[in-house]
Parts: sequence; structure tokens; C-alpha cells
Amino acid sequence: MLLLAASFTASATTQDFRFDTVHTQILFCASHLKFSNPCGQLHVKSGFIRFDDNDWSTAKVAVLIDMASVDMGDASWSDKLRSHEFLASERYPTAHFVSSSAAKIDAHNGIVHGVLTLLGVSRAVDLQVTFNRAAVDPYTFKYTAGFSARASFKRSDFGMSRYLQSVGDDVDVRIEVEGLRDRDALDQAGSIDAQPAAANKTEPAEH
Repeated sequence: MLLLAASFTASATTQDFRFDTVHTQILFCASHLKFSNPCGQLHVKSGFIRFDDNDWSTAKVAVLIDMASVDMGDASWSDKLRSHEFLASERYPTAHFVSSSAAKIDAHNGIVHGVLTLLGVSRAVDLQVTFNRAAVDPYTFKYTAGFSARASFKRSDFGMSRYLQSVGDDVDVRIEVEGLRDRDALDQAGSIDAQPAAANKTEPAEH
């Protein structure tokens, strides 16, 4: 944790947020025989955001994703996604994303570079991020920051290569995040290796 604290040293203007898991969703979509692009949902277990709208270069994010939470809107389909043929959630119960750098593009948008570790494989993934707003929530009275993000990757890059002729290789991801300001938010990253893993690290596995 001392190493993490050093890596997340912030300026006086940056603010720390912990993920509001109730108001955070991860949606992912892939082609089904090119008939449609059905989507599923995953839940965030915990995470940490450091953000200063005036200086995106100081931004940091580390998030832990519950892979067993996958919901396709149908029990049998959800079970199929949890199986060894896709997410192998029994063997790999979590995935995580850790940022390596960030840059502001315009008034509300930026890019966050990082590493996604899924199925024991780490790959570089970029998030196109929109900062929606930060203010006190009038219902909870908590200072809240909201973000929307999009990303895409090939599932085969993570060793998930079953049924590529029927289930698309390209996965599009949409993320909606609310963070609650918390001076102890770094503790939320305690179960995450908040240092970005080396991209292209692989662990032999069959999926």
C-alpha cells in the first residue's frame, strides 16, 4: 500500500473518488451471427478514481470487476457466459482495469490508456471518456462525479476463441460510472494491483 500511495500522489487540486457500485454499470455487446448485437452487463466490485478536470494527466483509475455477475437477461445464457467456454468465472472470478496515463481532448472528453486483465491475460485497452459533471447529489448529499466511457477489444486477444464464427470477436463496451468523493478511496484499490500490468502478458489457457 505504501507503493500504491506513492504512485497515486496527488496535487492539491485532484480529488479521490470511490466507485458507487449501485450507479455504475458495464455493458458489453457482440455480434450474434450478424443478426444482432446483444448486450450483457457486469458489476463492479470496487475501485478508485483520482481526477482533476483541469489536469487529466493526473487522472488514475483502478477497478475490480465481478465476472460471475454477468447478466445476459436469460439464466441459461448467463450461465453459458460464465462457463469455461467464455468468461470462465469459476477460475477467473474477477477482471481488472488499471490506468497508465490519461489526456484531455476537449472541454469534456479525454482518453484513458490502461491495461485490462481478463482470463489471466493482460492487454492494453483505451477508454474514450466523457466527464459529465461533479456536484453534490441532492438526495444523498454526497459530492459525486459522473463519467461515461466506451472501449472496444477483440475477445480472442484474451484467449476467448470459442464460437468465433457465431459470436463476434469484436466486443464493444459502454461504461457508466458515478464516484463518491472519499479521502480514503485509495483503500478501495486494496484488492487490486493498482500498478498497470505489462500489456501482452499471457497465461496459457483454453477457452
